[in-house]
Amino acid sequence: MTARNAILLMVKQSQGITYNSLLGKTAQDFGSINSARASLSRTLKDAVSFGLLKKKDNSYFITDKGSSSITFEMKNKLLMKLNASLSSQKKINELDSIVEQLQTVIERSKNDSELLRDARTSATFYVSDLVDLNAIVNSRIRRLSYLSKTLSRQLKSLEELNFNDSFSLPKEKYSAKKISLFFSSFGLNEFFVECPQDALEKISAEFPVKSKKPSFSLKKEFLKSFLEFAFRLKVSGPDTIKIYFSSVKARIFPDSVLVSAPFSEIKKLRKINY
Repeated sequence: MTARNAILLMVKQSQGITYNSLLGKTAQDFGSINSARASLSRTLKDAVSFGLLKKKDNSYFITDKGSSSITFEMKNKLLMKLNASLSSQKKINELDSIVEQLQTVIERSKNDSELLRDARTSATFYVSDLVDLNAIVNSRIRRLSYLSKTLSRQLKSLEELNFNDSFSLPKEKYSAKKISLFFSSFGLNEFFVECPQDALEKISAEFPVKSKKPSFSLKKEFLKSFLEFAFRLKVSGPDTIKIYFSSVKARIFPDSVLVSAPFSEIKKLRKINY
């Protein structure tokens, strides 16, 4: 939208608006208040001289000519955009926009005889073009429906074959408890940890870590408290703290903990209540 049309629209929406109010609405588009003031003054002067606006004291009002001008510009812009979308070689990728634009033109044309006339005469597309587009859409819907059903069957097969799955949890105390209860179902006595080197010293100060390397094991009774501690720990760099037990791996990220394991195990984890 041009600067003049933007000003006309502001005045049309707020008849009697003052110069300072217009300046406040437009100043953010300029590098300095002086630039904004110069542009606004020039635009208002031209609009008044062309009879699009009238000035009374320090207030501005849109004229019938100005109202017709902005209405024509907005209608023309709408029709031009629709024509461009439907003439595009990739119009199927603009389907959402095309449907929205068509709906706008149809609804407005019902109450605006001038827009209806302009739409009929200026449209560069035919109803048959939309019939063809609709046929492409329906073909894709059938294809997507087939793919969706096929993918659903494949997902079921992957679940039955026990492929790996994952489950994300927030770094909260109840997540530590949920993972601990999950761990207890395996009947194991220890879990294994990998951590960045800079985290090892902090972990060793809180837990009985015997190894000097950032790869060690801890007894099962420490899992819940270790998780809660690891959730609070700030780790530098891209590495994460990883916890392993049986076929399960838990990776602690800045905002969450991601547990990965065979599908059957993740299914158990999702069902755990506490």
